[in-house]
Amino acid sequence: SANLLGLGNAATPFGLKAMQELQEINSNKEEASEAMCTFLAMNTANITLLPATIIGIRLAAGSANPTEIIGTTLFATTIGFTVALVADGIMRHLHK
Repeated sequence: SANLLGLGNAATPFGLKAMQELQEINSNKEEASEAMCTFLAMNTANITLLPATIIGIRLAAGSANPTEIIGTTLFATTIGFTVALVADGIMRHLHK
């Protein structure tokens, strides 16, 4: 949820914990599992519903409408997320 709200690095501890738990169930400890790779792609290219950090910066800079970026941010992050998942699928297919 921190990623969805555009809170920058607030999601990092949760991501690290998730990776540790995925490593516990990973049968090959020397190599990242498919689930770990997919999680990394999803976590890196997340969809941001409310870019709170950027809105705060725009507000502090005196923007007349600091929230006007919500639509374009949602569009751009959705495209990035989709590309990340497609790339993950392609890489998984090529790796087999």
